[in-house]
Amino acid sequence: MNYTSLIFLLFVTLLMCIYYIFPKKFRWSILLVGSIFFYYLLSSKYIIYIIVATLISYIFSLLINKHEKQKKKLLITSILLVLSFLLVLKYNNFFISLLNPFVGLFNINIPFKKFIMPIGISYYTLDMIAYLSDIYRKKIIPEKNPLKLLLFFTYFPKIIEGPFVRYDSLSKTLFNQNKFNYYNFRNAWVLIGYGFFKKLVIADRAGIFVDNIFKTQTVGLASLFAIVFYTIQIYCDFSGSIQIITGVSELFGVQLPENFKRPFFSKSIQEFWKRWHITLGEWLKDYIFYPISLSKMNMKLNLKVRKMKNKYLARFIITAFPLFFVWFLNGFWHGPTWKYIFYGLYYYILMMLGLLLKPVFDKTIKLLRINIKSWYYKSFQIIRTCIIVSLGLLIFRAESLKQAWVMLTNVFCSSTLKSIVKPGGLNKIELIILFVSVLLIFIVELIEEHNINIREKLDKKIFIVRWIVYLFLIFSTIIFGIYGIGYSYKSFIYGGF
Repeated sequence: MNYTSLIFLLFVTLLMCIYYIFPKKFRWSILLVGSIFFYYLLSSKYIIYIIVATLISYIFSLLINKHEKQKKKLLITSILLVLSFLLVLKYNNFFISLLNPFVGLFNINIPFKKFIMPIGISYYTLDMIAYLSDIYRKKIIPEKNPLKLLLFFTYFPKIIEGPFVRYDSLSKTLFNQNKFNYYNFRNAWVLIGYGFFKKLVIADRAGIFVDNIFKTQTVGLASLFAIVFYTIQIYCDFSGSIQIITGVSELFGVQLPENFKRPFFSKSIQEFWKRWHITLGEWLKDYIFYPISLSKMNMKLNLKVRKMKNKYLARFIITAFPLFFVWFLNGFWHGPTWKYIFYGLYYYILMMLGLLLKPVFDKTIKLLRINIKSWYYKSFQIIRTCIIVSLGLLIFRAESLKQAWVMLTNVFCSSTLKSIVKPGGLNKIELIILFVSVLLIFIVELIEEHNINIREKLDKKIFIVRWIVYLFLIFSTIIFGIYGIGYSYKSFIYGGF
């Protein structure tokens, strides 16, 4: 049952009808039953993992709140227990590959073992760590009803690929006696339709081209287009899925946090990661960066560094240690391979170089008398950021670092425009559809970048105007979407993490 399937839409519609038919005080229970049923359909017997992990989180949350003197030990124990499922099921072979060269000196070889990884484990594990940490910090009080806590972790719209949520924000609407609101209902379906358009019309169409070029490693413009198209694919795939599940959640009156905020209008890497996969970035900031920054070792380092005369170098040293763990874990969270680790450290190195070379950049801008507020300089910054991100996503998409390097070098081989059609698997009409669709998304995001909420504006338009937009979304997705006979279903990219 995937988000773009007819079965999923029927499931959501049926669950929504039952949800609003039942008395208000039972509505969170309907969501729990629906979420458990949904998760069971996806993972069958492996649902036991999330149930056991929830039970651990529930018991230890009460213990942490009750035993003040022992709460740090209890927090560490609970996190290790919850994290152990993820480490064993997802990362065991990676750790074995690191150990085998050492134990091999004693003629010992640890065999690899492949486990079936429960769907959503990378997401709900981090949600559990955040929940336990927030209780430790006394930001929230523990949930006394274990079934409500189970609903929080298994809530079906977010279970496959996020976003990451905090208990204090989601619980405000998740357990409420939500009433049916026609305007929210209508706007929710607009968001769902927009997500379908981005996934089926753009992401899956771009995916055909990308898969073919990465498979054949065609040189020249085809490789360049594959790199650009993959950036478009993963953005429309991931942001499209988030818009679908956000809209689905709004059908039940439950608000999910924003996960994308027009990232390709960013003028720096730092800004990009504040706009892209926002909830993961905030999780890493709150539960990795700040704890390490405020650790005793780092605080001692800060005291020594503050005495330095060079403020840029001082800031570099203070930031380098905690930020390393943020980007290492950002990459490692995506998968147990060196490729993903390098992907995370790629951004770390760029950010560190940016901090170290900032005085040089500042002097150059001053020397050349560049107006940093001018449109051409801002445009340069946006284009530069897009290029850096596309190179990072090349590492992300490639099967290995070697393939990423080959694809990058292939870009500089000579070719013609005709060379991108046949190897890419898309004819001229398909490419035109892709370009026009991307242009529409760009226009929509450009409007939103000027703080105009399109859904709110659309809601105030007359009946005819609204339905022109609705029908455009529906029929453009039906007519131009990549699905049906001759096409294999493409899973959401971030559903695999």
